[in-house]
Amino acid sequence: MEYTERATDRSVSRRTVTKAAAWAVPVIAVAAAVPEATASETPTGGAGATGNVSVQGSCNGTGSTGTITVTLGPFPLTAQVAITLTHTGGGSFTATPGFPINSGTGTAADPYIVDAPGGPFAGVISIAFQLGHNQTGTVSASVAPIAPYTITGDLTGYVTKRRDGNSSNYNQCSAG
Repeated sequence: MEYTERATDRSVSRRTVTKAAAWAVPVIAVAAAVPEATASETPTGGAGATGNVSVQGSCNGTGSTGTITVTLGPFPLTAQVAITLTHTGGGSFTATPGFPINSGTGTAADPYIVDAPGGPFAGVISIAFQLGHNQTGTVSASVAPIAPYTITGDLTGYVTKRRDGNSSNYNQCSAG
């Protein structure tokens, strides 16, 4: 008996390649679109964007002055934050922001409204206390987002000055 090996055709037809490619392209397109849609729960430029904030008081300055530095992380250009100054204790104070204010006077009823520059931002608020003898005054600055944005970080800072006795010196200061 004679054994004859029969060759089988294992080549792939153009039709088979075309059908496989037709099914593969939509799968690749869907797979590529999924990471883009789920990459971030809070898009960097739209509603819900988050920025980091730091508010830090300092005793630098002489006599009756101190500063509060407000640092905003990168926010989208459309973001705004409200900065509110509060005073406790004796005397009074004046504040001079060293950055552009969109509106407001810094009070709880009318906070400073600051437009985010679209990138990191650091601004200093200079505080000048007017204290009588043996008076202590504290100024605090708090930062809050204007919806729909959120912020994280140290949202409040303060500076406290004390004037002792009949001296014109403001000889005690604390800040944080």
